[in-house]
Amino acid sequence: MATKHDKGRLLAPHFEEILSMRVEEVLVDTDLLGTFSGEIERVGTPLETALKKAQLGIQSTGNPFGVASEGSVGPDPLVPFIKANIETMVFVDEELGIHIHESFKSNEITAFTTTTLENNLGAFLQKADFPNHAIIVKPHNGSGSYKGIRDLRSLEKAITNARDQSSDGEAIIESDLRAMCSPSRQKNISATALKLVQRLSHTCPECQTPGWGLTSYTRGVECSECGDFSIDAIKQEVIGCVKCEYTAPGAVINLTLDPAQCMSCNP
Repeated sequence: MATKHDKGRLLAPHFEEILSMRVEEVLVDTDLLGTFSGEIERVGTPLETALKKAQLGIQSTGNPFGVASEGSVGPDPLVPFIKANIETMVFVDEELGIHIHESFKSNEITAFTTTTLENNLGAFLQKADFPNHAIIVKPHNGSGSYKGIRDLRSLEKAITNARDQSSDGEAIIESDLRAMCSPSRQKNISATALKLVQRLSHTCPECQTPGWGLTSYTRGVECSECGDFSIDAIKQEVIGCVKCEYTAPGAVINLTLDPAQCMSCNP
């Protein structure tokens, strides 16, 4: 596992218990692919970035198996006024020429931001679960940051330095969302690993390749009230193989469409 953020221990128990595989961390500067604190912008999707990380681990060790994860924290795609943590994890098997990935979304994430313009720092730190969750401090207008802060003396010093470095004399104080600094993210990374390992434990009934699981959905559902047909509504899961083209029907999501989601009944 290519990481510099102490993620290996979050995956190891699941890989060991279910697959009898040992996860070993490979120290790779994954920050070059993007940082939570914004110094380096991530280019590409979370899955593309996770794949790049896994390949870096494979290249640095010669081991044909690589695992990596990429996370994001922001507005929930379905409920924008609340925050969501979406974690994506990928397993690359170069011997079989496949990669398998899973994602996990959780609204249980401690992620807050304030500035020294706001005076009630104590209330912010309580909300941000400090020092259990670490803090980042950076100039409001300027560059650089102070990361991984877990005690008040270091926090006070960082705020003073950041304000001195800012053109407007203010500092930004925010949750440090790197994996080793955010217990709430750690919980979500572990949950993602469990989903991935469970998928890896299932093989294709046609070719026995690992990774049998959800690949897509069938769409098109009639409204239960008016009978109009929505071509975009999800009807059923499609379960498939990551190597061959074999698929099978999965769980039914909607037999009929709720009128509240029908464009005719509820335009």
